[in-house]
Amino acid sequence: MRRLSIALRLALLFSAIAAAVFLAVGAYLYQALSQQMSERDDIALLDKVVLIRHLLASQPMPLAMPDELRMVLDNVFGQDGMQLRLIDAAGRTVVLTAAPEGAAAPLPNWAAVPLTRAPARADIHDWQLAAGPGRAIVALASAGSERTPVRIAIVRQRSQRLAILKRYTADLLAGLAVGTLVATVLAFAVVRRGMRPLHDVIGKANEISTQRLAGRLSVQDVPAELRELGVAFNAMLERLEEGVQRLSGFAADLAHDLRTPLNTLMMQTQVALSRPRDSAAYEALLASNLEEYERLGRMIENTLFLARADHAQLALRPEALNVASELRHIADYFDVLAEDAGIALQVDAAGRVHADPILLRRAVNNLVANAVRHTPRGGSVVLWARADGTGSSIEVRNTGSAIAPAHLGQLFDRYYRADPSRGEAGGGAGLGLAIVRAIMQLHGGSVTAASADGSTVFTLRFPLAPAARPMPAGGAAGND
Repeated sequence: MRRLSIALRLALLFSAIAAAVFLAVGAYLYQALSQQMSERDDIALLDKVVLIRHLLASQPMPLAMPDELRMVLDNVFGQDGMQLRLIDAAGRTVVLTAAPEGAAAPLPNWAAVPLTRAPARADIHDWQLAAGPGRAIVALASAGSERTPVRIAIVRQRSQRLAILKRYTADLLAGLAVGTLVATVLAFAVVRRGMRPLHDVIGKANEISTQRLAGRLSVQDVPAELRELGVAFNAMLERLEEGVQRLSGFAADLAHDLRTPLNTLMMQTQVALSRPRDSAAYEALLASNLEEYERLGRMIENTLFLARADHAQLALRPEALNVASELRHIADYFDVLAEDAGIALQVDAAGRVHADPILLRRAVNNLVANAVRHTPRGGSVVLWARADGTGSSIEVRNTGSAIAPAHLGQLFDRYYRADPSRGEAGGGAGLGLAIVRAIMQLHGGSVTAASADGSTVFTLRFPLAPAARPMPAGGAAGND
């Protein structure tokens, strides 16, 4: 089922609010009008009682010319459904004006208003007539100078008032319906107009593609309510653009580095096949090809490791390790290589480090391999480590040419080489330091590089206790 649009939802909501307000106002007006009409009717009844009392004071009992008096009173009380009944002390009705339907019925035995006080609204009673609800009052009066007691009964039918209220109710309901409909239409139009900036944002979003990621929303041109959305949208575009550029550069670098060993393999094979050769030549060719295959394998494995580290798919099992023991083990691994290169390899370490042992060895291996590769004969490589109250630090220091400051900030980027010729000369593929940074990020630590005055230092900073990551195990130890 298709969901309603936001504009239609808001219009319906405004319509419901308008209907509720109109209904409440209409109910209040109806109640106020009904109360005012009831008060006016009651005051008219009280005025009639006072009038009859004054009139009877000038009329002796028995009434002279009662028929003429009744005709006069008919003109006074025969309107608005009102009836007057005068009853003498013997209980006889001496005057009865024209009555509304049902008003001639015997009155209930209500207490009459004493002659000593004026009638009040509390003396008026509800009375159900045959033609509808009515109001009635009974009061005492005196006639003539003899002050003959007389009972005055006045009845008023409310059917006419009720008919007026009924027509008023119908008018209110019609006004409520029309007002609600008009409010709905106006609300829908206003909401549609108010949401026009959102459609502009949607239009801008539709213009953005992988080839046009540089576009941004003009945050200053959108309403304040959408400004935060515009800022978040632009931030998302910046992240996407950065990711696409990094992925594009990564793919280009990967293609370039894969092309080199593949070209070597093809060239060597083409040369070998150009003419018949003896078995020793073919064995040399296969041995050379094997080296290239191994290089391709390491490159692919390192690339997969970085990809899995970026997507948090590597397990981290930190342990409290004796850092001196770990560094001596690594130094023993590189001892023969350093000796052949005429480099002094030393370890100066103490304390413990909380790290995944496999990933720790891989990170330090990469740093030591780079250090040995770039240290001139007669130089030295030192593995130093200490622990303090906030964590542990491991440094790999080597002597030799300093790295220019312009390169220090990019050393940990993938496929970045301060000297591009090193890759072609059998050096690493430019992923070793990127792997070191990925490992340190997995541990919640950091890696920094400093180089000056013929000395280069790479520092690994581990926190006190990195959290374990319940992910499947990642890549194996090794170096780039």
